[in-house]
Amino acid sequence: MLRTTAEFTPLLVRGWLSYQPPALQARILDRLRVAVFPARSTVYAHGDPPGGIYGLIRGSLAIIIAPGVSGPHLAHIAVPGSWFGEGSFLTGRPRRIGLDAATECVLARLSLSDMEALVGGDPEVVRAFAQIAMINIDLALRAVEDLLIPDPVRRVAAVLWRASGGQADQCIPMTQAELGHLANASRKFTLQALSELSASGLVRQGYRRIEILQPERLRRFADGDA
Repeated sequence: MLRTTAEFTPLLVRGWLSYQPPALQARILDRLRVAVFPARSTVYAHGDPPGGIYGLIRGSLAIIIAPGVSGPHLAHIAVPGSWFGEGSFLTGRPRRIGLDAATECVLARLSLSDMEALVGGDPEVVRAFAQIAMINIDLALRAVEDLLIPDPVRRVAAVLWRASGGQADQCIPMTQAELGHLANASRKFTLQALSELSASGLVRQGYRRIEILQPERLRRFADGDA
């Protein structure tokens, strides 16, 4: 179990917890528990009973959705600093998405009972937990906007940028088929995009993984700036 503040650094420099005041950060860190999930294991599934929140310290998480009659579907690959699971706390309802470990993942977990205890001591903490939902809604809205990009090659670039969290040297564990699914692009256009982006030095392809080299240029390309 990881118990030193230094080992929680990814959560303190990026994402939801980094935005909180130091006093609340300290109270949350004191209650966090750490768990390691092997690659391709399930953290929790869509429809599971309510539970606490999870922050990704190390590794890559696959976000699984099943909003309609079909599914579940891969919707996103999350990077360290990301938090999920707030929906159950806010609504008291079962899990609305699923989390799978795309690689071995180290996760910090704040239980439902600990969340309730923190709110019991300070009702304003509810607003802090609600910020996780707003961050994830913003992410979902960005995904919708990216899917409206008419050029499939640029849509592929947008998916890769989003999966990198806008960070350089992120290695995304994703197959070409998964990338095409997330970008709503055919195999032809997915391969074309990877070829163009690799030739431009924006990404580097590997076996079942894509390394992001220049995220700012990648986003500009996705937005239509050649």
